[in-house]
Amino acid sequence: MSIDRFFNWFGFVALLCLAFLAVPRALRLYARGIRVLVIDRQRTFRQILEDLTAMACLLLWAYELVACAWSLNFRLIPQGVAVAVFDVSALKIVGALLVTGGLAVYGLGTRGLGESWRLGIDRNTPGSLQTSGIFAWTRNPIYLGFDLMVSGTFLIQGRLHLLLIALIFAVVLHQQIRREERFLIERYGDAFDRYCARVGRYITWPLARKQA
Repeated sequence: MSIDRFFNWFGFVALLCLAFLAVPRALRLYARGIRVLVIDRQRTFRQILEDLTAMACLLLWAYELVACAWSLNFRLIPQGVAVAVFDVSALKIVGALLVTGGLAVYGLGTRGLGESWRLGIDRNTPGSLQTSGIFAWTRNPIYLGFDLMVSGTFLIQGRLHLLLIALIFAVVLHQQIRREERFLIERYGDAFDRYCARVGRYITWPLARKQA
């Protein structure tokens, strides 16, 4: 197996691992009567567009992983955009580490949320505020995990369209984070403010943690 084929299959296996981390947990929560997928009825038109953009980026990313592994001829991205900008083995390794780290952070995030895990803002039954475990180092491990995985995929493949997907995805996820934080401030008040003061939105550096 060539190094390119190895990394193509690595991405596909990572996608399977992501599904394994998410789907069984979602089904268990649904079996307990907990809705994981929640539609926020208070979204503005702009926020709906941001959510749709995030979903489109996620689906495009997932399809690219499948298409690369199985050598599918049909691509959703025009060939002129899906051009290679680099092909460096060292960057592929860095990308694989980012994808692996993203999976780990995502898995710890969903596990740490427990029955509070939601896709969307649940204004009726949001669950408790989580501040321990992985949430003691990042306020948004699930979003951070996605950013790491999509960025790592770009480094592995080195193609322009994956860079565009990673950048757009990061922007819309950041907007979703800010939207959720506004809700959490309304919901938990000073408790969430104190939490934000000691834990970073994406990552808390050890020095900052000691000072806090």
